[in-house]
Formats: sequence, C-alpha cells, structure tokens
Amino acid sequence: MKWALFLTDAKLWSSLTDQMRDHAEEVGDGMRRRYEDTSDRLHNANDALRGRSDWVAPTACFLGGVGLGVGLGMLFAPVSGEETRAAIRDRAMDMKNRVGEMATGSGRFRSTGTDGD
Repeated sequence: MKWALFLTDAKLWSSLTDQMRDHAEEVGDGMRRRYEDTSDRLHNANDALRGRSDWVAPTACFLGGVGLGVGLGMLFAPVSGEETRAAIRDRAMDMKNRVGEMATGSGRFRSTGTDGD
C-alpha cells in the first residue's frame, strides 16, 4: 500500500523526471564534447596525412632561433675570434657529416635489416 501511494505521488515523479532530464543533458553534453574533440583530431590527422599541416613554419622558426642563439653565444663567448670561428667551423662540419651519414643510412639511425650483415 505504501508503495502504491509512493509511486503515485506527483511531486516524486516530477522530481525524478527533472533529475533524469538533468542527467541526460549532462551525458549528452559530455558526448557532444567528446565527438567534437574526436572530429577535430581526425580532421587534423587528415590534413597532416595530405600534407596540409602548418607545422613546418613554426618548426623552421624554432630551429632558426636555436641556431641564431648558438651562433651569437659562440660569438660573444670569452675566447678569441679565431678560436670562435674555428669552433663554429668544426661544429658546422660535424653537423654536415652527421646529416650526410643519416641520409646515406650509415649513421647511428641505420636500420638493422636482414640484408646479410
């Protein structure tokens, strides 16, 4: 008998309906945010795969800034100009050799395949 009265109470049903509606809206909002985030990530991945990514310019600027900073640091170092130029020249040659080795596959990043080594 108590349950029958409890289940027919209009205030109770109104309260339960409001709570369920609020919960459903929260779940819907969470799903909508996740869908939008996933959609954005897929769009960015698609652009990157098609070569339409704009990471090249910021990366080039960053590397240029690092190179400029290193060069200025070496120029203003407390050693003579001749030693600094020699150090810059040596570092540039080392970097050139490393890039050449990596390009030909003879550097430390060489793949270790089963080609009879």
